[in-house]
Amino acid sequence: MWCEPPVDLSTLPREPGVYRMLDGRRKVLYVGKARNLRKRVSSYFQRRPESPRTQAMVQQIRDLNFSVTASEAEALVLEHNLIKQLKPRYNVLMKDSKSYPYILLTDEPYPKLQLYRGRRDRPGEYFGPFPNAGAVHATLHTMQSIFQLRDCEDAVFRNRSRPCMQHQIGRCSAPCCDIVSRAEYRRQVLDARAFLKGKNTELIRQWEENMQQAAAAMQFERAALLRDRIRALRAILAGSEGEALPDSADAIALVRHPSGVMASIGVRRAGRDLGTHSIRIEQASDAGDMEILQSFIIERYRREEPPAEILIDTSSGNLGELTRLLKLLLPDARTSFRHPKRGARARWLRQVARSGEQMLASRKRSDQKPAFEALAELFGMNETPQRIAAVDNAHSGGQQTVAAITYADWNGPDKDHYRRYRLDQVPAGDDYAAMQQVLSRFFQAIAENRLPRPDLMLIDGGRGQLAIARTCAQQAGLPELLLVGVAKGNSRKLGDETLWPSWRDGSPLQPGRHSPALLLIARVRDEAHRFAGQYMRKRKKKSMFTSQLEGIPGIGPSRRTALLKHFGGIEGVKKASREQLAAVPGISTTCAEKIFEALHR
Repeated sequence: MWCEPPVDLSTLPREPGVYRMLDGRRKVLYVGKARNLRKRVSSYFQRRPESPRTQAMVQQIRDLNFSVTASEAEALVLEHNLIKQLKPRYNVLMKDSKSYPYILLTDEPYPKLQLYRGRRDRPGEYFGPFPNAGAVHATLHTMQSIFQLRDCEDAVFRNRSRPCMQHQIGRCSAPCCDIVSRAEYRRQVLDARAFLKGKNTELIRQWEENMQQAAAAMQFERAALLRDRIRALRAILAGSEGEALPDSADAIALVRHPSGVMASIGVRRAGRDLGTHSIRIEQASDAGDMEILQSFIIERYRREEPPAEILIDTSSGNLGELTRLLKLLLPDARTSFRHPKRGARARWLRQVARSGEQMLASRKRSDQKPAFEALAELFGMNETPQRIAAVDNAHSGGQQTVAAITYADWNGPDKDHYRRYRLDQVPAGDDYAAMQQVLSRFFQAIAENRLPRPDLMLIDGGRGQLAIARTCAQQAGLPELLLVGVAKGNSRKLGDETLWPSWRDGSPLQPGRHSPALLLIARVRDEAHRFAGQYMRKRKKKSMFTSQLEGIPGIGPSRRTALLKHFGGIEGVKKASREQLAAVPGISTTCAEKIFEALHR
């Protein structure tokens, strides 16, 4: 033996179980599982491990504990739980252990679609998992315009007397007001379920037949509705045509960097690309690929249903071992592991790996300068910018209009100079007026040295917003300030942006999603969008709860919240009778009388 074991190995059982390696202070160094405890533990001491990391761990072992389990599957679960609980120094740890979001189609008379995260014990049908909440929101946004299912809360749904704005803009069929029959709404639900399951060809074929039947019966409005749905669905599917990718698959790429290791996961479900998600992995700098992948698979698929295919970007190790590991977790799983070297699968896997590399590099402070250099190259600037700023406006239906300014430099976001602005005097929905007001105030602050002057200013919008910005800069005495209009594409996805530099004549720039400069622009722009949206939602929430209920004696915050939640808003409270008000938990008959009298004076 190359190293003396801490216990008599012949006393260890030959059964499956979990072992814990301890150092001289009884601190757990490593937790592992085994089909045969004696054989697995003995392997550490019979010959020198190839990995320097494992050698260092074995030399620190002074004792070990073990637990016998009924099966290897139970040992796998116990190992996973102990690692998360004890966080041993030599085990690979997953930084992100949150549950993944799903789309929930609720089980009720008029079902709705919503984002859902957590234990899947609520009645309904779940579709996913999605890599992040953004992918869920994008899918829901698309489905609302095609299938027109409701997305309102039950309290709002029960108390509607006329259709809301969602119906007026064609994103809900208004079952709350009986504009659509229950049978027709049920057909919409079935179509939405077919879309989420990837039955797009069958769905389009059925709609075409229904359109022909409606036209033959001279039901031209229904025929036109079906025609529009077919066009919308085909436009969505057009982006994924021609790629020979599986309908259900995960692509897993391990990205190594001096700052750490990250697993980048691309997700496809029901024939659609749902995006990429990244998980930071701790204590894995000198761990092998297979060890990391095994830990990742246990973490991800222990509670989540695996896809039909899992693509791996490493050929080291035996993929059959990963298949056996997944079978231990989920005996009924029918998932195949593949390491593609060419074709559409390999291209998708490389794209996922690039996304992980960019994400990992963006989290390293010293790696921001190359992105700024790429920005200078894209725009033909003589010097690399050191500080850029971005502006974005936000409002809620024309109300609570606000704006935000964010800064970024080579070290990342410069939050000390973030600013937000209330724009109460702006006409509802007038983006040009909002841009003129916020930039006039911002450029004046720069001219008075109250804020630093950016080397480049990003304007959210196209040529119209850029023209407003140039006028404001000239009026503030900053005619040489470099301005760039950032116009989103029709799909509003990263890579479709059009850039309008103020100092260059000619056609605009469209660098594409793989441009490091555009990725930097998108990060700064999205930060401004986040900051403005956060402020707008804060103002909206405050205005919602600053209602006519506040002046009523005896009606405090908890009772106001209960009333607004029960009736779906202040309008529902106004329409309620005394008896309906008294039926709200926490509202007595006396309180109900006070509320009714105060709201109906």
